[in-house]
Amino acid sequence: MSEAVCIFLLATLSLQDAVNRAIAHSPELRMLEAQVAEARASATLANAFRPEASISTTPGYATGLPTAVLGQVPAIGTIEAHQLLYDASARAQQIGAMSQVETAIANLESRRREVAQNTADLYARVSADKTLAASAQRRVDAYQTLATRTEALRGEGRVRDLDVDRATLQVASAKRAALQAQTRLELDQLRLDRTVGESNVEPTLSRLTPAESRRYVAEENDPQLRSLNARIDALQKALGSQNRFFLPTIAAQVQYSRLFDRYGRYYLNFKPDDFIVGATISLPVFSSGRRAATVARVNAQLQQILAARDARRTELELSLREAEADLNQALAERDLAARAHAVAEESLRIAEELVGEGRGEVNEVPLAQITLADADDEVANAAAHLAAAQMKLMILRGEPI
Repeated sequence: MSEAVCIFLLATLSLQDAVNRAIAHSPELRMLEAQVAEARASATLANAFRPEASISTTPGYATGLPTAVLGQVPAIGTIEAHQLLYDASARAQQIGAMSQVETAIANLESRRREVAQNTADLYARVSADKTLAASAQRRVDAYQTLATRTEALRGEGRVRDLDVDRATLQVASAKRAALQAQTRLELDQLRLDRTVGESNVEPTLSRLTPAESRRYVAEENDPQLRSLNARIDALQKALGSQNRFFLPTIAAQVQYSRLFDRYGRYYLNFKPDDFIVGATISLPVFSSGRRAATVARVNAQLQQILAARDARRTELELSLREAEADLNQALAERDLAARAHAVAEESLRIAEELVGEGRGEVNEVPLAQITLADADDEVANAAAHLAAAQMKLMILRGEPI
């Protein structure tokens, strides 16, 4: 993002607006709000003292003693009402479920304050990054002016090639610092955009930019997103089944019993073999809000996973941009380390020549050797950084390793 766009966004978006929009668009807060809804639904379901009523039919066939099947005597129709009057264990579970609601609300309020503070910090950091990026660019211009003048002096024979190389190295170092400052600005601006919900629309596949195409491939290959999508599909199916008006409970049972040998003394009119088969179809008539609570809990679980998917997509996009920026930094470090190493080698060669001619100071050669050793370290560190950055980007993109 260009500096002009950053200035425009900061000018049109106040700190209070940024905080309000961040709170409204935060996936984490949506997850916590869904957790509050789930806790309330669970508290309703945990209340065993709510009355309920149902109607059922239990068609069946039996031989031998009259026996209940699935807790019901075979009958054309049954109307049942249930009300728990006293149960200390059920009361304890109800109180525990109610306390979970308060815990979820407290977590939501605490996280809302953290989001507000983090947004304010990010807003201030973007403003500071803008100034730092401009300052770094001015340093590049100044070092470039010095390098141009040094190059002109070499044409007049007034400075050595080594002096020109050192001036060029200063320009390269300043450019790397400017690249770092600009990268920080762009990444922080992207974080702020995603925090306040800016430019977070899904592009069409036919109009993907290269950056959007890389993000799309990364999302397709991300195992966490695949898992979240599968869980979302499952919960959507569960929610669809719970929203149906007709929700009977159907069960079947087959049972066989054998009476003891002297059964005839007690059951003169029955055979010793007792066989029963039956099915029951039960339809709830009144559930004191349990059905609505079940739907609310499933929907809350779905909303949590949807928010988690949005958060993962944003996290993956930021990680991908950070990895790409890190790779660019690693390439710049490698080039700068190579230039610094060449300058250090040339400095050591000149120091050794001067000492050999008796014109140099005694400590120039050891100091040049130390500088060359430091340059060797920078080359090795830059190579390691580059390899790690390349591997990280490959993993995020889902490329074969």
